[in-house]
Amino acid sequence: MVVYLENVPGTPPKQKNATIRQREKQFDPPLTIVVKGTTVDFPNEDKIFHNVFSVSRPARFDLGLYKSGTQKSVEMKRAGTVDVYCNIHPEMVAKVKVLDNAFYTITAADGSFTIDGVPAGQYPIVAWLPTGDEVKGSVTIEAGKTADVKLDVAEVAKKTTHTRKDGTPYGRYK
Repeated sequence: MVVYLENVPGTPPKQKNATIRQREKQFDPPLTIVVKGTTVDFPNEDKIFHNVFSVSRPARFDLGLYKSGTQKSVEMKRAGTVDVYCNIHPEMVAKVKVLDNAFYTITAADGSFTIDGVPAGQYPIVAWLPTGDEVKGSVTIEAGKTADVKLDVAEVAKKTTHTRKDGTPYGRYK
């Protein structure tokens, strides 16, 4: 689960590029978290062509058909969830969670987490599972103190099928 804060003042630090590899007809990793303005590289490490695309509102793109040993990139300019697919291989699915700032973390198996370096203040806090909905709350951070937060998050069965970039079903390519 990803936990992050919203509306933290200041400019997010520039992140180095993130990488989502295409190998064995899968995206690796299937989930990537970046800060707005980060570029995501999509190297093709398979011996076949791929066509990476997204129709998600935060980042609509179509990288076109490209071969093994080449790479294309996309700058993530808006916060939100970006669903990434290959137009040829329906089993290739990834998500990019684009955040406004770098105050985020992945929880431990028991749901515990720590976000260090947060300036004092009151902030919206969000817990998100890629297979569920966002759960929002509020947290007050006091200088030199630890804040306790409890958010009830439930995994939800989401629709897992998708269409090609033109809205037609897969099936022509095997």
